[in-house]
Amino acid sequence: MAIHTRFLLASSALALAGLACGGGRLSPTDSAPTEPAAPAATPTPYPTPIPPANTPAALPSDSDLVALIEYANQMQPLIYQAGVILQRDGEILKQAEGENDQVLCDGRLEADNSAFKPVADQARGIQPPSDAQALHDLVLRGADAWSEALDNVAKFCDTGNALYKVPAALKFWEAALSLQDAGNRFWALLVSEGVQDWVRR
Repeated sequence: MAIHTRFLLASSALALAGLACGGGRLSPTDSAPTEPAAPAATPTPYPTPIPPANTPAALPSDSDLVALIEYANQMQPLIYQAGVILQRDGEILKQAEGENDQVLCDGRLEADNSAFKPVADQARGIQPPSDAQALHDLVLRGADAWSEALDNVAKFCDTGNALYKVPAALKFWEAALSLQDAGNRFWALLVSEGVQDWVRR
């Protein structure tokens, strides 16, 4: 199963970054949120690999390569599930641009937050091989940032305080960069080790 969504496009994070500076239900005692500085560049996603013509039947004899294949096959379904959720949330954030705050609070992001956290918890329970530790840390960091962003959106919906949109925007951006970087490294590692044909897609 290929990753068709490449986790999350950074544009979805930028969409909420625009929201953080847009409308909101500020009370008279609230101060205006400070506009977060926009990052200078967007990472280039690693191309989605082409499925192999023939999947090898026998695993490699190298135990380190077998451990990497097992790790990749554990992570691949989680990566795919996360990508579907994050792409859907990115579309919601685009709909919420300007002053369409009601889109943030119509229950869809809340439901996705509930769906995303078990996926992140499963990823935390997987022990990566040493050569995948750095990218695994990026996955967990991005997952934590995404959950924090959605938690801040929930606080905004509960209180109407637009100041919660500022940390939400920053955390969405952090999640987008971390997860996209992890996706790049994930497939680059598999290709560099020559084990991509053993990974279910």
